[in-house]
Amino acid sequence: MARRKIAMTGCLSILCAAILIGGLVQGAYAQAPAKQIKLTYALFQPATAALSKVQTEFAQELEKRTNGRVQIQVMQGGSLLGAPAMFQGIKNGIADMGNGITSYSPGNFPFTSIAELPSAAQSGWVVSYAMYDFVTKYQPKEWDGVHLLTTVSSAADAMGLGMGKVPVRKLEDLKGKSIRTNHADITAALGATIKDVPMAEVFDAVSKGVLDGVHGSLEPFRAWKLGDVCKQVTVNTAPVQPSILWYNIMNKNKWNSLPPDIQKTFTDVSKEYVGKLGLTWDDQGVAGVEYSKSVGGAVYFLPKEEAARWQQAIMPVVDARLKALVAKGLNKKEVDDAWAFFKSRVEYWNGQQAKNSITPLVARLEKASK
Repeated sequence: MARRKIAMTGCLSILCAAILIGGLVQGAYAQAPAKQIKLTYALFQPATAALSKVQTEFAQELEKRTNGRVQIQVMQGGSLLGAPAMFQGIKNGIADMGNGITSYSPGNFPFTSIAELPSAAQSGWVVSYAMYDFVTKYQPKEWDGVHLLTTVSSAADAMGLGMGKVPVRKLEDLKGKSIRTNHADITAALGATIKDVPMAEVFDAVSKGVLDGVHGSLEPFRAWKLGDVCKQVTVNTAPVQPSILWYNIMNKNKWNSLPPDIQKTFTDVSKEYVGKLGLTWDDQGVAGVEYSKSVGGAVYFLPKEEAARWQQAIMPVVDARLKALVAKGLNKKEVDDAWAFFKSRVEYWNGQQAKNSITPLVARLEKASK
Protein backbone atom coordinates (compact mmCIF):
# COMPACT_ATOMS: atom_id res chain seq x y z
CA MET A 1 0.00 0.00 0.00
CA ALA A 2 2.83 2.36 0.98
CA ARG A 3 4.54 1.66 -2.33
CA ARG A 4 1.28 2.36 -4.20
CA LYS A 5 0.92 5.71 -2.38
CA ILE A 6 4.49 6.62 -3.20
CA ALA A 7 3.92 5.68 -6.85
CA MET A 8 0.71 7.70 -7.04
CA THR A 9 2.42 10.67 -5.36
CA GLY A 10 5.24 10.44 -7.88
CA CYS A 11 2.78 10.35 -10.80
CA LEU A 12 0.95 13.36 -9.44
CA SER A 13 4.22 15.24 -9.07
CA ILE A 14 5.19 14.44 -12.65
CA LEU A 15 1.70 15.44 -13.89
CA CYS A 16 1.82 18.74 -11.97
CA ALA A 17 5.29 19.45 -13.30
CA ALA A 18 4.13 18.72 -16.83
CA ILE A 19 1.13 21.03 -16.44
CA LEU A 20 3.35 23.75 -14.96
CA ILE A 21 5.92 23.46 -17.73
CA GLY A 22 3.17 23.40 -20.37
CA GLY A 23 1.64 26.53 -18.87
CA LEU A 24 4.99 28.28 -18.83
CA VAL A 25 5.63 27.36 -22.44
CA GLN A 26 2.15 28.51 -23.45
CA GLY A 27 2.63 31.76 -21.55
CA ALA A 28 5.97 32.31 -23.23
CA TYR A 29 4.35 31.90 -26.64
CA ALA A 30 1.51 34.22 -25.70
CA GLN A 31 3.90 36.90 -24.48
CA ALA A 32 6.42 36.56 -27.31
CA PRO A 33 6.48 39.79 -29.37
CA ALA A 34 5.43 39.62 -33.00
CA LYS A 35 8.29 39.47 -35.45
CA GLN A 36 9.46 42.97 -36.37
CA ILE A 37 8.91 44.00 -39.99
CA LYS A 38 11.89 45.87 -41.41
CA LEU A 39 11.43 48.13 -44.44
CA THR A 40 13.67 50.40 -46.50
CA TYR A 41 12.34 53.79 -47.62
CA ALA A 42 14.13 55.60 -50.49
CA LEU A 43 14.03 59.40 -50.77
CA PHE A 44 15.85 61.19 -53.58
CA GLN A 45 15.89 64.66 -52.00
CA PRO A 46 18.43 65.62 -49.33
CA ALA A 47 17.46 65.22 -45.68
CA THR A 48 17.24 69.01 -45.34
CA ALA A 49 14.51 69.36 -48.00
CA ALA A 50 11.09 70.25 -46.59
CA LEU A 51 9.35 67.28 -48.19
CA SER A 52 12.05 64.89 -46.95
CA LYS A 53 11.59 66.14 -43.40
CA VAL A 54 7.84 65.46 -43.49
CA GLN A 55 8.35 62.08 -45.16
CA THR A 56 10.85 61.11 -42.47
CA GLU A 57 8.17 62.09 -39.95
CA PHE A 58 5.75 59.92 -41.95
CA ALA A 59 8.05 56.91 -41.50
CA GLN A 60 8.39 57.61 -37.78
CA GLU A 61 4.62 57.88 -37.41
CA LEU A 62 4.17 54.50 -39.13
CA GLU A 63 6.61 52.98 -36.65
CA LYS A 64 4.80 54.61 -33.73
CA ARG A 65 1.30 53.66 -34.82
CA THR A 66 2.32 50.01 -35.35
CA ASN A 67 3.75 49.96 -31.79
CA GLY A 68 7.22 49.27 -33.11
CA ARG A 69 6.21 46.20 -35.09
CA VAL A 70 7.44 48.02 -38.20
CA GLN A 71 10.93 49.50 -38.44
CA ILE A 72 11.66 51.77 -41.42
CA GLN A 73 15.17 52.66 -42.53
CA VAL A 74 14.99 56.00 -44.36
CA MET A 75 17.59 56.33 -47.12
CA GLN A 76 17.96 60.03 -47.96
CA GLY A 77 19.44 61.96 -50.85
CA GLY A 78 19.24 59.25 -53.50
CA SER A 79 21.60 56.99 -51.55
CA LEU A 80 19.49 53.94 -52.44
CA LEU A 81 17.49 55.12 -55.48
CA GLY A 82 17.68 58.34 -57.48
CA ALA A 83 14.59 60.12 -58.78
CA PRO A 84 14.61 58.71 -62.37
CA ALA A 85 15.06 55.14 -61.09
CA MET A 86 12.58 55.38 -58.22
CA PHE A 87 9.40 53.86 -59.66
CA GLN A 88 11.05 50.89 -61.36
CA GLY A 89 13.36 50.42 -58.39
CA ILE A 90 10.44 50.08 -55.98
CA LYS A 91 8.62 47.83 -58.43
CA ASN A 92 11.71 45.59 -58.62
CA GLY A 93 12.13 45.52 -54.85
CA ILE A 94 15.42 47.44 -54.63
CA ALA A 95 13.67 49.45 -51.91
CA ASP A 96 10.45 48.54 -50.12
CA MET A 97 9.06 52.08 -50.18
CA GLY A 98 9.97 55.28 -51.98
CA ASN A 99 9.04 58.80 -53.02
CA GLY A 100 9.08 59.88 -56.66
CA ILE A 101 7.55 62.10 -59.33
CA THR A 102 5.61 61.03 -62.42
CA SER A 103 7.53 63.51 -64.59
CA TYR A 104 10.72 61.47 -64.08
CA SER A 105 9.04 58.63 -65.97
CA PRO A 106 7.79 60.50 -69.06
CA GLY A 107 5.01 58.72 -70.93
CA ASN A 108 4.60 56.03 -68.26
CA PHE A 109 1.53 57.54 -66.56
CA PRO A 110 -0.90 58.42 -69.37
CA PHE A 111 -4.15 57.86 -67.47
CA THR A 112 -2.81 59.40 -64.27
CA SER A 113 -1.82 62.53 -66.20
CA ILE A 114 -5.54 63.44 -66.26
CA ALA A 115 -5.12 64.36 -62.58
CA GLU A 116 -2.25 66.69 -63.52
CA LEU A 117 -4.31 68.79 -65.91
CA PRO A 118 -4.87 72.46 -64.99
CA SER A 119 -7.52 72.51 -62.27
CA ALA A 120 -9.18 74.97 -59.90
CA ALA A 121 -7.60 73.49 -56.74
CA GLN A 122 -7.08 76.27 -54.21
CA SER A 123 -4.29 74.67 -52.21
CA GLY A 124 -1.77 71.85 -52.20
CA TRP A 125 -3.96 70.21 -49.57
CA VAL A 126 -6.88 70.18 -52.03
CA VAL A 127 -5.08 68.94 -55.12
CA SER A 128 -3.20 66.25 -53.15
CA TYR A 129 -6.43 64.73 -51.80
CA ALA A 130 -8.13 65.01 -55.21
CA MET A 131 -5.22 63.14 -56.79
CA TYR A 132 -5.39 60.45 -54.08
CA ASP A 133 -9.11 59.97 -54.73
CA PHE A 134 -8.46 59.74 -58.46
CA VAL A 135 -5.72 57.08 -58.33
CA THR A 136 -7.43 54.97 -55.65
CA LYS A 137 -10.72 55.03 -57.58
CA TYR A 138 -9.38 54.13 -61.02
CA GLN A 139 -6.35 51.99 -60.04
CA PRO A 140 -4.67 52.71 -63.41
CA LYS A 141 -2.69 49.77 -64.76
CA GLU A 142 0.41 51.98 -64.90
CA TRP A 143 0.62 51.51 -61.11
CA ASP A 144 0.74 47.70 -61.38
CA GLY A 145 3.52 46.24 -59.28
CA VAL A 146 3.32 48.90 -56.58
CA HIS A 147 0.88 49.98 -53.88
CA LEU A 148 0.10 53.68 -53.61
CA LEU A 149 0.53 55.19 -50.15
CA THR A 150 0.27 58.96 -50.76
CA THR A 151 -0.05 61.53 -53.50
CA VAL A 152 1.02 65.15 -53.23
CA SER A 153 1.35 68.18 -55.47
CA SER A 154 1.79 71.91 -55.24
CA ALA A 155 -1.32 74.07 -55.30
CA ALA A 156 -2.81 74.32 -58.74
CA ASP A 157 -4.09 77.88 -58.34
CA ALA A 158 -0.80 79.81 -58.24
CA MET A 159 2.33 79.59 -60.35
CA GLY A 160 5.32 81.87 -60.14
CA LEU A 161 7.13 83.49 -63.02
CA GLY A 162 10.57 84.68 -61.96
CA MET A 163 12.37 86.99 -64.34
CA GLY A 164 15.99 88.05 -64.12
CA LYS A 165 15.54 91.64 -65.28
CA VAL A 166 12.40 92.45 -67.25
CA PRO A 167 9.12 92.33 -65.29
CA VAL A 168 6.08 90.55 -66.73
CA ARG A 169 2.77 92.30 -66.11
CA LYS A 170 0.74 91.06 -69.06
CA LEU A 171 0.78 88.27 -71.64
CA GLU A 172 2.51 90.40 -74.25
CA ASP A 173 5.52 90.82 -71.95
CA LEU A 174 6.25 87.09 -72.19
CA LYS A 175 6.48 86.94 -75.97
CA GLY A 176 9.87 85.63 -77.06
CA LYS A 177 11.28 85.39 -73.53
CA SER A 178 13.37 82.28 -72.83
CA ILE A 179 11.79 80.40 -69.93
CA ARG A 180 12.60 77.19 -68.05
CA THR A 181 9.45 75.24 -67.06
CA ASN A 182 8.04 71.82 -66.20
CA HIS A 183 4.99 72.53 -68.36
CA ALA A 184 6.35 73.34 -71.81
CA ASP A 185 2.98 73.34 -73.60
CA ILE A 186 1.38 75.68 -71.05
CA THR A 187 4.28 78.12 -70.86
CA ALA A 188 4.50 78.15 -74.66
CA ALA A 189 0.75 78.86 -74.85
CA LEU A 190 1.43 81.97 -72.78
CA GLY A 191 3.84 83.15 -75.47
CA ALA A 192 7.26 82.23 -74.07
CA THR A 193 10.13 80.40 -75.76
CA ILE A 194 11.01 77.22 -73.88
CA LYS A 195 14.57 76.37 -72.88
CA ASP A 196 15.29 72.97 -71.36
CA VAL A 197 17.67 73.80 -68.51
CA PRO A 198 18.18 71.49 -65.48
CA MET A 199 16.99 73.13 -62.25
CA ALA A 200 20.50 72.94 -60.82
CA GLU A 201 21.71 75.19 -63.65
CA VAL A 202 18.86 77.74 -63.66
CA PHE A 203 20.51 80.10 -61.14
CA ASP A 204 23.65 80.55 -63.27
CA ALA A 205 21.68 80.65 -66.52
CA VAL A 206 19.50 83.52 -65.28
CA SER A 207 22.40 85.40 -63.67
CA LYS A 208 24.37 85.25 -66.94
CA GLY A 209 21.38 86.23 -69.08
CA VAL A 210 21.33 82.89 -70.92
CA LEU A 211 17.82 82.40 -69.55
CA ASP A 212 15.25 85.15 -69.04
CA GLY A 213 13.36 83.38 -66.29
CA VAL A 214 11.64 80.34 -64.79
CA HIS A 215 7.95 79.38 -64.63
CA GLY A 216 6.53 76.93 -62.11
CA SER A 217 5.89 76.51 -58.40
CA LEU A 218 7.09 79.23 -56.05
CA GLU A 219 9.14 76.86 -53.88
CA PRO A 220 12.45 77.19 -55.85
CA PHE A 221 12.68 80.95 -55.18
CA ARG A 222 13.86 79.99 -51.70
CA ALA A 223 14.89 76.33 -51.96
CA TRP A 224 17.14 76.99 -54.95
CA LYS A 225 17.78 80.64 -54.02
CA LEU A 226 16.31 81.76 -57.36
CA GLY A 227 15.01 84.85 -55.58
CA ASP A 228 18.61 86.10 -55.59
CA VAL A 229 18.66 86.30 -59.40
CA CYS A 230 14.96 86.43 -60.31
CA LYS A 231 14.25 89.90 -58.96
CA GLN A 232 10.92 90.25 -60.77
CA VAL A 233 8.37 87.69 -59.58
CA THR A 234 4.89 87.51 -61.08
CA VAL A 235 2.29 85.35 -59.35
CA ASN A 236 -0.26 83.97 -61.79
CA THR A 237 -3.52 83.79 -59.84
CA ALA A 238 -5.64 82.37 -62.65
CA PRO A 239 -7.93 79.72 -61.11
CA VAL A 240 -6.77 77.02 -63.51
CA GLN A 241 -3.18 75.80 -63.15
CA PRO A 242 -1.37 72.49 -63.78
CA SER A 243 0.17 70.17 -61.19
CA ILE A 244 2.77 67.40 -61.14
CA LEU A 245 2.02 64.31 -59.08
CA TRP A 246 4.53 63.21 -56.44
CA TYR A 247 3.93 59.81 -54.86
CA ASN A 248 4.89 57.51 -52.02
CA ILE A 249 4.62 53.89 -53.04
CA MET A 250 5.44 50.41 -51.72
CA ASN A 251 6.52 47.31 -53.58
CA LYS A 252 3.31 45.32 -54.22
CA ASN A 253 4.67 41.98 -53.00
CA LYS A 254 5.96 43.61 -49.83
CA TRP A 255 2.56 45.24 -49.29
CA ASN A 256 0.77 41.92 -49.78
CA SER A 257 3.06 40.31 -47.19
CA LEU A 258 2.01 42.74 -44.44
CA PRO A 259 -0.58 41.55 -41.90
CA PRO A 260 -4.05 43.08 -42.45
CA ASP A 261 -3.88 45.20 -39.29
CA ILE A 262 -0.55 46.67 -40.37
CA GLN A 263 -1.97 47.42 -43.82
CA LYS A 264 -4.88 49.26 -42.21
CA THR A 265 -2.53 51.34 -40.07
CA PHE A 266 -0.42 52.21 -43.12
CA THR A 267 -3.54 53.27 -45.02
CA ASP A 268 -4.84 55.41 -42.16
CA VAL A 269 -1.51 57.18 -41.61
CA SER A 270 -0.99 57.63 -45.36
CA LYS A 271 -4.33 59.38 -45.77
CA GLU A 272 -3.39 61.82 -43.02
CA TYR A 273 -0.05 62.56 -44.66
CA VAL A 274 -1.61 63.28 -48.06
CA GLY A 275 -2.87 66.50 -46.50
CA LYS A 276 0.28 67.20 -44.47
CA LEU A 277 2.48 66.83 -47.53
CA GLY A 278 0.17 69.07 -49.56
CA LEU A 279 0.38 71.77 -46.89
CA THR A 280 4.16 71.42 -46.92
CA TRP A 281 4.16 72.45 -50.58
CA ASP A 282 1.96 75.43 -49.75
CA ASP A 283 4.33 76.39 -46.94
CA GLN A 284 7.24 76.26 -49.37
CA GLY A 285 5.39 78.49 -51.84
CA VAL A 286 4.82 81.06 -49.10
CA ALA A 287 8.48 80.76 -48.06
CA GLY A 288 9.49 81.40 -51.68
CA VAL A 289 7.58 84.68 -51.78
CA GLU A 290 8.89 85.71 -48.36
CA TYR A 291 12.46 84.97 -49.43
CA SER A 292 12.09 86.93 -52.67
CA LYS A 293 10.85 89.93 -50.68
CA SER A 294 13.68 89.59 -48.15
CA VAL A 295 16.36 89.82 -50.85
CA GLY A 296 14.81 92.86 -52.49
CA GLY A 297 12.66 91.19 -55.13
CA ALA A 298 9.46 92.72 -56.47
CA VAL A 299 6.42 90.42 -56.17
CA TYR A 300 3.50 91.22 -58.46
CA PHE A 301 0.08 89.53 -58.45
CA LEU A 302 -1.84 89.45 -61.71
CA PRO A 303 -5.10 91.41 -61.39
CA LYS A 304 -8.28 89.43 -62.09
CA GLU A 305 -8.74 90.78 -65.61
CA GLU A 306 -5.21 89.85 -66.67
CA ALA A 307 -5.35 86.48 -64.87
CA ALA A 308 -8.48 85.71 -66.90
CA ARG A 309 -6.49 86.33 -70.11
CA TRP A 310 -3.81 83.89 -68.95
CA GLN A 311 -6.46 81.32 -68.13
CA GLN A 312 -8.02 81.71 -71.57
CA ALA A 313 -4.60 81.11 -73.14
CA ILE A 314 -4.07 77.98 -71.04
CA MET A 315 -7.45 76.27 -71.56
CA PRO A 316 -6.80 74.99 -75.12
CA VAL A 317 -3.89 73.01 -73.68
CA VAL A 318 -6.35 70.99 -71.58
CA ASP A 319 -8.29 69.94 -74.66
CA ALA A 320 -5.08 69.16 -76.52
CA ARG A 321 -3.80 66.93 -73.71
CA LEU A 322 -7.10 65.06 -73.48
CA LYS A 323 -7.18 64.52 -77.26
CA ALA A 324 -3.58 63.28 -77.16
CA LEU A 325 -4.53 60.63 -74.60
CA VAL A 326 -7.34 59.39 -76.83
CA ALA A 327 -4.98 59.37 -79.81
CA LYS A 328 -2.65 57.11 -77.82
CA GLY A 329 -5.43 54.54 -77.46
CA LEU A 330 -7.31 55.49 -74.31
CA ASN A 331 -11.11 55.31 -74.49
CA LYS A 332 -12.57 58.80 -75.00
CA LYS A 333 -15.55 58.28 -72.72
CA GLU A 334 -13.35 56.90 -69.96
CA VAL A 335 -10.99 59.88 -70.32
CA ASP A 336 -13.85 62.38 -70.25
CA ASP A 337 -15.49 60.67 -67.28
CA ALA A 338 -12.19 60.54 -65.39
CA TRP A 339 -11.55 64.23 -66.05
CA ALA A 340 -15.05 65.09 -64.81
CA PHE A 341 -14.47 62.97 -61.70
CA PHE A 342 -11.18 64.68 -60.92
CA LYS A 343 -12.72 68.14 -61.25
CA SER A 344 -15.55 67.05 -58.95
CA ARG A 345 -13.04 65.94 -56.30
CA VAL A 346 -11.20 69.24 -56.59
CA GLU A 347 -14.50 71.04 -56.02
CA TYR A 348 -15.28 68.77 -53.06
CA TRP A 349 -11.94 69.32 -51.33
CA ASN A 350 -12.04 73.07 -52.03
CA GLY A 351 -15.26 73.01 -50.03
CA GLN A 352 -13.61 71.11 -47.16
CA GLN A 353 -10.88 73.67 -46.54
CA ALA A 354 -12.72 75.92 -44.10
CA LYS A 355 -13.86 72.94 -42.00
CA ASN A 356 -10.25 71.85 -41.71
CA SER A 357 -8.80 75.32 -41.07
CA ILE A 358 -7.02 75.37 -44.45
CA THR A 359 -6.35 78.79 -46.03
CA PRO A 360 -6.24 78.90 -49.85
CA LEU A 361 -2.72 79.47 -51.12
CA VAL A 362 -3.31 82.75 -52.95
CA ALA A 363 -4.60 84.36 -49.75
CA ARG A 364 -1.48 83.16 -47.93
CA LEU A 365 0.80 84.43 -50.69
CA GLU A 366 -0.83 87.86 -50.74
CA LYS A 367 -0.35 88.14 -46.99
CA ALA A 368 3.29 87.05 -47.25
CA SER A 369 4.03 89.61 -49.95
CA LYS A 370 2.97 92.60 -47.81
